[in-house]
Amino acid sequence: MKIIPRIPISIHPFFWVFAALIGFLMSQTIMGTVLWIIIIVISVLVHELGHATTSLIFKQNPKIELVAMGGLTSYKGKKLKYYQQFLIVLMGPVFGFLLFVLASLILWLNFITNPTLLATIKVMQVVNLFWSIVNLLPIIPLDGGQLLRIVLEAFFGIKGFKLSLLLGFIFAAILALISFAVKYYLLGALFFLFAFQSFDMYRKSKNIQKCDRDENLADLLIKAQSLIKDGNKDEAQKLLEDLRSKTKEGLIYVQATHLLAFLFNDQKDRKKTYEYLLSIRDKIADEAICLLHELAFEEDNFKLVKELSAASYKLSPTMEIALKNAEAFAMLGEAKPSGGWLKTATQFDKLDLDKALAEKYFDKVKNDPAFKHFFKK
Repeated sequence: MKIIPRIPISIHPFFWVFAALIGFLMSQTIMGTVLWIIIIVISVLVHELGHATTSLIFKQNPKIELVAMGGLTSYKGKKLKYYQQFLIVLMGPVFGFLLFVLASLILWLNFITNPTLLATIKVMQVVNLFWSIVNLLPIIPLDGGQLLRIVLEAFFGIKGFKLSLLLGFIFAAILALISFAVKYYLLGALFFLFAFQSFDMYRKSKNIQKCDRDENLADLLIKAQSLIKDGNKDEAQKLLEDLRSKTKEGLIYVQATHLLAFLFNDQKDRKKTYEYLLSIRDKIADEAICLLHELAFEEDNFKLVKELSAASYKLSPTMEIALKNAEAFAMLGEAKPSGGWLKTATQFDKLDLDKALAEKYFDKVKNDPAFKHFFKK
């Protein structure tokens, strides 16, 4: 579907559901619901076309998606300067405001006599004025939050990006509290959601580095993931190694390292898998914890096995992990936790306790009262 050449538009089914829900809540009638859906579709499309048509000026390839909570315009092309990003974001609310001006002009000319059409235009006028103002609030994901991010990032780099998230959280939290205080519960819930999202993004942004904001590097990571999916693992490996050398730190570096570790694991190169995962041990993803736990045990890194013991067992509560935990704590001379983990392992019918205790791992602790306590008959 295309309304303007070169701007594909897709509408998710939940957009219609959400629009219908708003329409019914506002009108309480079938006809009113239909009219509200029309108003929402036109308003959201005009807003997103503001972003999309402006991006065309800067030689981008935009597409518009109407999703449950509104609209989303994305675009691909050469890297944009900050002022270009600013204008693209700004033109969404500007187009919405122009729709408000158009509705106001029609009402001022007073040539419409049909009461239903007149009421619809009045609603269109109010909705677009209200949303254009709200959308300029400095809260991500609103356009105002994006404008604040662009300005702060242009002046302060990655610190500006993080600051925009923090300011957005504070502002959204204040508006949520005010809304709840004056009993605008739906609006309060919306601002509370924005506050939570901003805080969550701010918390996660602590590991973001300047290179993570480089769209070209992000595209290379996506390309590497696609190559792995298509079975081109050798090419993907070269690309990921190049990404690691270019980034050195940050989220892209961590993701590239994860992918490389699993590629080496597929190649049965346990040594390299261990080295790569060990290099990002503080930022390791859940899906790699059990693997690093296993490799650390193979490398006699019992301190790391200890660190990963609880997380590994939580992710994969198996006899093998409980037994490795018991053996690692035993090698570290920690009798009580070793006994506790071995007791856990005995809950699995497959474990031969006498055979396990005969292993060298338990020589330091098997006569310790704190260890033997777990196996009193």
